[in-house]
Amino acid sequence: MTNKAVRHHGLSAAGRQVLAILEGSDEPLSPTTIAERLLVTTASTTSLLNTLESRGLLTRLPDPDDRRRLLVSLTEQGRQVVDDFLPEVVTLQTAVMASLSEAERRRLLQSLAAIRESIARVDAAAVVASAPRRVKPRRA
Repeated sequence: MTNKAVRHHGLSAAGRQVLAILEGSDEPLSPTTIAERLLVTTASTTSLLNTLESRGLLTRLPDPDDRRRLLVSLTEQGRQVVDDFLPEVVTLQTAVMASLSEAERRRLLQSLAAIRESIARVDAAAVVASAPRRVKPRRA
C-alpha cells in the first residue's frame, strides 16, 4: 500500500528506508551500519547505495579515521527527497493506525518492544541449527 501511494517519488521501499536512516543519523554512517539497520547483508546494500548515489541522493566518502572504510551521508537533494516523502508516509501510517484505540496502540508498542528484546536474546544460528529437516511426501 505505501509503495503504491508514494511511488511518484521513484524510490523503492529499501531506498526510502536508507534515506530515512541517514536523515535520522547525526553523522555519516558506514555501509555496514546501514545494512544492519535495514536487516540485510552488506552486499545487498552496496547496489542500493550505488543507485541512490547515482541519483545524487547520497555521497560516499573515505572515513577520515580509517581510509579503508567509507562513510555515507545525504546530499541536499537527498534531504529534499526525504522532506517530500516522509510527511506522506507518516500521514498514511497515522490513517492506518487511526482505527486502533489508545489502549490497543499501547499494547502493540509493548508487543513490538518484547519482540525486539527477544530478537536481541535469541541465538539465531543455534535456532536454525536445531530446526527439523523438511521431509517432502512422495508423490504417487
